[in-house]
Amino acid sequence: NIDVRIERNEEKKALSPARKPTLRESIVVMSKSPQIKSMAAMVLSYNMCVELTEVLWKGILRITYPNKADYMAFMASFSQRVGIIALFMQLSASTIIGKLGWTKASLVTPLAMVGLAFPFFISVTLHSRNPKIMPLTTALAIGTYQNIVNKVTKYSLFDPLKEMAYIPMGPEAKVQGKAAIDVLGARLGRSLAAGSQQILVMGIGNNILNCAPHLAAVYGGTISMWISAVKVLGKMFNANVTKHSDKPK
Repeated sequence: NIDVRIERNEEKKALSPARKPTLRESIVVMSKSPQIKSMAAMVLSYNMCVELTEVLWKGILRITYPNKADYMAFMASFSQRVGIIALFMQLSASTIIGKLGWTKASLVTPLAMVGLAFPFFISVTLHSRNPKIMPLTTALAIGTYQNIVNKVTKYSLFDPLKEMAYIPMGPEAKVQGKAAIDVLGARLGRSLAAGSQQILVMGIGNNILNCAPHLAAVYGGTISMWISAVKVLGKMFNANVTKHSDKPK
């Protein structure tokens, strides 16, 4: 009974609301846990990849629809498509995870994203060199589908699988890990991608479309880091699941 009360008190302390950790504190937390480190790498990679394609896509969108009303109408249609596809994906997510397992299911998101990201970067590059070869509307269409994949896979697979990875952790590790990942992963990921875009624009020219080949190189490196993090975390996750399943009930 004493042990149960102690465990409950630890959970209450861990789950109590606290301030967001600083960047330095997040790095310290991450350095102590290889699991949190891998999860932070996944979240950072996702946010970097989204930022790298989304800004370029929206730049094309503003060129194609300079009128604000047309732009807003397109975005409304885009959000509607994301919602419908995400609903169907969420209904089948448990089946996908059950059949593929944690590691393979976690690889679906980066592989699906990169599968459309590179054609998107290539189409933008071709248009920048010769608009007659590649119309901007084609690049916009590819970019639109790519951004749909970004959001749909996040809602249906990336987020649920990320939450599953927290399960083997203790209450305190969960809270500290989530806070650290929020700072290092989400915020830093977007900031790094935005910073790299600004550097490229200043170095190459004022047109973001001219930066597509270089953005593709950054994107490829980020995806490689993401896949490596998934494989490392997958081994630890499967080991923890096996360890808990072997315990006598």
